[in-house]
Amino acid sequence: MIPIPHRFPGSLARSTTFHISADGLALDVLKHSAAEYASFECAGPVRIEITLPVAPGKVFIRPLRLGIQTEIEGRILRFTLAGPQCLQVEIAGLPLLYLYALRPAPAAPSGPHVKRFEAGKIHDVGQVLLKSGEVCWIDAGAVLRGSIRAECATDVRIGGYGVLEGGIWLERGESRRKAIVLEFCTGCLVEDILMLSPCSWMVVLGGCSDVVVSGVRQIADDVSSDGVDIVGSRRIRVSGCILHNGDDNIAIKAIRDNPGHTDRVVVPGRENDDWDGPVEDVVVSRCIFFNTHGGSAMEIGYETSTEHIRDIRFEDIDVLAVHNFGSVFGIHTGDRARIENITWENIRVEHHYDKLVDIRVLWSRWNRDSERGRVRNLVFRNIRVVQNPPNAGYTLSVIAGYDAAHTVSDVLFDHFELGGRHVLNADQLDLVTRHADNVIFR
Repeated sequence: MIPIPHRFPGSLARSTTFHISADGLALDVLKHSAAEYASFECAGPVRIEITLPVAPGKVFIRPLRLGIQTEIEGRILRFTLAGPQCLQVEIAGLPLLYLYALRPAPAAPSGPHVKRFEAGKIHDVGQVLLKSGEVCWIDAGAVLRGSIRAECATDVRIGGYGVLEGGIWLERGESRRKAIVLEFCTGCLVEDILMLSPCSWMVVLGGCSDVVVSGVRQIADDVSSDGVDIVGSRRIRVSGCILHNGDDNIAIKAIRDNPGHTDRVVVPGRENDDWDGPVEDVVVSRCIFFNTHGGSAMEIGYETSTEHIRDIRFEDIDVLAVHNFGSVFGIHTGDRARIENITWENIRVEHHYDKLVDIRVLWSRWNRDSERGRVRNLVFRNIRVVQNPPNAGYTLSVIAGYDAAHTVSDVLFDHFELGGRHVLNADQLDLVTRHADNVIFR
């Protein structure tokens, strides 16, 4: 199959840094304040050639686990993709670049239940409201400017290889909005789209059940531009996403004073509903995370106003970077929730700075309950963390309960590797503990 480049409207800002071809076909390379990006479809190996303004210095093709070998000839960088794969290209002194090599696009759905936004156009639509059974489909090369919401709906689908961009609200003199909000919905699917800030929370599942988020791409550098917020929801699957955010990449919460009320659809009889149901059975897998301003790559908290948050799995994740004051593995329970049965397995961390593991029972300005919670049964298994020179003397890990009655207990580090060394005790992890019971290394 010959690669199929995605062609975007000519009014969108193009890169002045990168000129890219896939098997000799020129790609549209677009510009964003956080990174530049290009996308195309393919079914097999593709030869990539990137022409740069200067001869490159250090080059990193991430995730590093792919082991992609590069060739440099003057100002030209070349490498081969084995097939569909989303990559981050980091070249010293140049903007970050995302290259989205996507599987061949599925056929677009049709029918009266489909709200379809055609390729090659910018659609300034504002808020798209979806009802049960409806589809919002953004063609490759289309840009939908606005936000998407559904409330009390079933079988909603949001998809396509096009772009959802949130800048229309600021242009209208309004504050930033959450980009996609599904509230009290079930059996829904969000897949494949590219989401661009300025937005606040990017994908929000509030009080939902049985929702799948798959293959979503995000580029955002605004503070509070969380990637996927799973709030008071159950049986959620997030897979195959590549998320670049200015806050938590994944945030799992339960909220009593619902922040979604500011721009929600109000259904009679549900005016005061909050997203404070128990959270359980969540799996986040095969994702790539990049975090800029703060927050955690994988966060539970800070808002935990529910009875329990439990049975959460993060597996097969590449954390490209967590910059500034965030953490890689975060639990911050400031409300009453019992947080238990949390597993991180097969996680690869390429860069972090402030905190690696940050597990705390605490109180913060985000919390409302008078009672503190507890944390128990945490497993870190097969974790591999690169240690860079800036980590020494700055990066640490914390496991801390609130007091003797509100503890963190039963934490297992099973084959946790830091800087090439198998961690077998708290000192090797630079771990600080308080009101922490039964922390085991093996």
